[in-house]
Amino acid sequence: MTFTTLEDAEKFYRNYAKVAGFSTRVWSTNRKGNEIKNQLITCSREEKWKSKISPTEKTNPTTGLNCPARIYIHTLKDVGAWIISKVVLDHSHPCCPSKAEMLKQHRELSMSIRRTIENNEEAERESDAADFHTVIPCATKSSIEAQFQDVYTHQKFREVQAQFRGKANCITRLTNSAIGYSVYEVGEQVSSSIFNKFVVTYDSVAAEVKCQCLLFESRGILCHHALSVLSFEQVSQVSPRYILERWSKKVKRRHTHIKSSHDEPLMEPRSKRFDQLVFRSQNIYEFASESEELTAILHRAYDNVMAEMESLKAKRKGTSSLSHEDAKLESVNKLQSPPRIRTRGRPKNRLGSKLDKQIANATKKKKTKVLSEINLFDAASVLHSNSSQYQGHVMNYQFTVPAARDNSLGV
Repeated sequence: MTFTTLEDAEKFYRNYAKVAGFSTRVWSTNRKGNEIKNQLITCSREEKWKSKISPTEKTNPTTGLNCPARIYIHTLKDVGAWIISKVVLDHSHPCCPSKAEMLKQHRELSMSIRRTIENNEEAERESDAADFHTVIPCATKSSIEAQFQDVYTHQKFREVQAQFRGKANCITRLTNSAIGYSVYEVGEQVSSSIFNKFVVTYDSVAAEVKCQCLLFESRGILCHHALSVLSFEQVSQVSPRYILERWSKKVKRRHTHIKSSHDEPLMEPRSKRFDQLVFRSQNIYEFASESEELTAILHRAYDNVMAEMESLKAKRKGTSSLSHEDAKLESVNKLQSPPRIRTRGRPKNRLGSKLDKQIANATKKKKTKVLSEINLFDAASVLHSNSSQYQGHVMNYQFTVPAARDNSLGV
């Protein structure tokens, strides 16, 4: 079987795998310079190693089954085409064509799913526009509710309004009070005869309120117990810490070229030009990615365009030219993903082992130094005690000198 390009051969085997009920992957590719000579495509469950875990304890026993299914693709120099030289159709595992669409390689978005995504995006844009051009009326006369109304989106403000409505079922009672600090007991009427009690603390100095239900800590919304205490304290404005920026309708995205529905009326000319270029380049990318020849043509066109644009930019600002292949992302973002290391079991030279050795050596030196200092201190103590004993003997000797003879006993 002969193919014009390597991509056609890969596409043929991929379509066959979808019909047969398995997925494929490129196992190896041999090159001579920049030209591909041959390629080996195998079943995705082809594995050379045998797991040390017993089949009864293995959580995913169908991952590596040493499947022999594969094809070999070679190039013909004289004809300039690609040919499948060897085919192995047998599998070491059952294939299910009805579930092939669940495999990662064969997953595709249906038209209904695409339309659902587009409808959700359109609904989100309409909701964002409604946040700016419409206003939800307040449920109470509270100035705190008006504060949330001015900042939050409609969806989040409706959740806040539910807490203000629930404040009507709360009875607040002061249990303990100190200078700038008060403790309240809030009783919430659940039914005609059942009340749930919650402890709420309020710090007037720090403008901080905390409730036992922990609704703000879990969902980021002040509960009706805390709102009842704030009304009891006659607080007109809450602290900015209770107004989270991620739910604000005036939030600005930190992207310079990506369009945001919040920035639609004030979009910069550079962002508009960027959107137009992206819209037109998508069709070019899809068309050029069909084969290597079209991709090479697009690369050459990019080089010519980049050289022309950089020469024009150099004339204006004196900058040097740069081709699109030489451009790097280091000037944009120096953060890179860590290298991927495929190992089995615990690595012999794990990351940080060198640092651990340095820390161990430093600790060992420190202990040795401390022990040497202790030994010197002990030696000095021994010498000091010996000298003290010697002086004591001398003093004793001085005190034990025999008294002078009594002259009255003279000869």
